[in-house]
Amino acid sequence: MEYANSYVWLNGPKDPGPMARVPKEKFAAMFAGEQAHYDKALQKRPKSVGVVMGMVTRERARTYGFNYAKWRASIESAIAVNYSQLEALGKTAAGLLSAPGEVHIEADNGTDLRFRLAGPDRRVEVNDGVISDDDLAAGNVDANLPAGAVWTAPFEDSADGTFVCDLPIPQMGRLIEGLAWRFEHGRVTEFTARKNVDLAKVAWDGASGERDMFGSFSLGLNRRARPGFLNSAIVAGAVTVGIGDNRELGGKNQSSYGFLGTLSKATVEIGGNTVIKKGKWAL
Repeated sequence: MEYANSYVWLNGPKDPGPMARVPKEKFAAMFAGEQAHYDKALQKRPKSVGVVMGMVTRERARTYGFNYAKWRASIESAIAVNYSQLEALGKTAAGLLSAPGEVHIEADNGTDLRFRLAGPDRRVEVNDGVISDDDLAAGNVDANLPAGAVWTAPFEDSADGTFVCDLPIPQMGRLIEGLAWRFEHGRVTEFTARKNVDLAKVAWDGASGERDMFGSFSLGLNRRARPGFLNSAIVAGAVTVGIGDNRELGGKNQSSYGFLGTLSKATVEIGGNTVIKKGKWAL
């Protein structure tokens, strides 16, 4: 971190299956050991690009029950998106998230969550696959391929209600299903899942700081991406919420813990206007 100015992440391992046999205490120790590197990265802000294709392996598909051919085709299609259209939608979405106002997320699966955007007090990051000079000037140093999401850190203590994921979350060789958070004044008061909630809480017990605070909000932009694999947050109309550390987005939460969950069929109102309806952009 003292000399690297750019990172390219290919990710791994090739086969995540054996991860299910690793004691959770060892994973927690690994996360704790990475904290110093993460803190330094927040100070230096090197450019960083994640190449999701590096994770598309037959072994990972078998472990998580994905159809390998469909998964690979989905990633290739999402990379071949029309980048001019992606950029245009990203600018529109960034404008929505840059203004102060109330957000209401609801869905048929029990999701009913309200919170407030911080407006110009917080940075809005658009992941459109390009780190431009304007991005660098604004502090937006990260991108992914495939790309397609806009992120911000709303007021942390403003979240009230319930957020329930309708997509499984691949984690350490298994799937977390039905992850749900109940928020009161931004703090998580209930943390449940239908299956494998312990995998979402690997570093929870020993975590420092605001591990249980509302942290981030994202909207997906990529109209060629498909949900249900490893990059559901970029799917056009998908809604992602995070808890824990959000300093990367200019938020106030400092913690050794962070976690994200995605909802693919939400209806989202911003400032009283419907911008996403049942998982589809309504603009």
